[in-house]
Amino acid sequence: MIQRNTDNFTGFIIQDKEKVYFHAQDRIFYFISEGASIFAGLMKRDLKSPDHFLHGYTADGYQLALYTGYEERKISVNYKLRPGIYIVSRANACRYDMTKFQAIEFIGGTLNNLYEQTRIETKYDDEQKNYIKTYPESKMEYEIKIKDYDCKLIIRNIPSETSPSKMDLVIRYEFPSELLLAEIKLIYNVLIDICRLLTNRKNVGFDAVRLFQVDEETQKWLCFADAFIDYKYDQFTNKSYRNNILFDYLGDCISNLHTVVSADAEGKAAYLMDFYADSDSDYAVLTDDKVKNICSSIECELDFVKDLKDDENENLKELIRQIKSVIKDHRKSEGKLEDKTYDMIGSSMSHWGMANSRKIYLLYEKNKIFMDILETRTSLSCTEEDVIAFVKYRNDITHGRYRTVDSVIATASYTLMALAYSCFLTRMGMQENELKKLFEEDKIAS
Repeated sequence: MIQRNTDNFTGFIIQDKEKVYFHAQDRIFYFISEGASIFAGLMKRDLKSPDHFLHGYTADGYQLALYTGYEERKISVNYKLRPGIYIVSRANACRYDMTKFQAIEFIGGTLNNLYEQTRIETKYDDEQKNYIKTYPESKMEYEIKIKDYDCKLIIRNIPSETSPSKMDLVIRYEFPSELLLAEIKLIYNVLIDICRLLTNRKNVGFDAVRLFQVDEETQKWLCFADAFIDYKYDQFTNKSYRNNILFDYLGDCISNLHTVVSADAEGKAAYLMDFYADSDSDYAVLTDDKVKNICSSIECELDFVKDLKDDENENLKELIRQIKSVIKDHRKSEGKLEDKTYDMIGSSMSHWGMANSRKIYLLYEKNKIFMDILETRTSLSCTEEDVIAFVKYRNDITHGRYRTVDSVIATASYTLMALAYSCFLTRMGMQENELKKLFEEDKIAS
């Protein structure tokens, strides 16, 4: 670990062999451009970051890479940058290729509440005449895919560097070849989203992030840099592992989880889980936005369900078939309409279907085995009338009508939040007995 201040320091970035100096304070970088005069504010210069990173050095010789998110921008004398993530090399006596990495580790923080720590044993050793701590280590490996990248995922625990009384969980991604430094954002966002899913909280993060390359001479892994993340919250969730979905429970479906979370399907969401609580204290606060997000999540899961059977749906299909037959005959009659009118009618019919409230309740019934456990454990449940009221509430607030949350809407909201988890985890491949265990241990949507 770098034993120095990585939040407040000075240095410079390199632009076409020219140095542009900066002062970093609280993870905001203030650039010092040339021309300190009354006209300095009018002077502009181009700042280029072709790989979305600015590269340079700290004043004490460590290599530096600042994420910009752009390739080029004109800046003035008072330009400041809040990169969100920046990379600092681990040594100042060596020079590394700071444009690439081949493995990345995320350590501690929220991860420590996503596995059950085994007790650290302390015993007295008669031969060495001192106490020895035994750290029970575990390790799991998976072959996964993140977007278009094949990857080995390693989940293991190590003795904490900050406290001898605990272990830190480490999530490591190893790639068969080097990736551009900008892909750190992809890997980071995928793991952050997974941590949010497992905790049902937005304020998740890590104590440390480390980057690795393969040393050309030894062909061994070399930790060459640390990544520093600028989180938008003051502290991570303290939610206990007893109420979180742990990595141990995911098993083989962890591969599907990474695939779906990293998917970038144009025009269709692979999943929607935007109802997470901002913090531990925010969980019990039910806002209109949270109601809308819960409903959107359920509707997203409905797109992946193909076996919702209902007599009303079959009757609707028959009605649509009959109407299509009438329209076909009408197009052949003397009173036929313009083709674009028939196209408009056909387009409208393509959206005909069961009411959303009916489909949501059928989905609830389809997951009854889990919903019954939820009701037994928490007294949360829904009738079809409750779902109708919930959907009407969502529609009203979406169209700007003022509504006040009552007990029916509140109960339905938290029930359907659990239903969204049930549908998503089932889609990820989680076995029924494992999902039942999560409900029985109050780890779902809590």
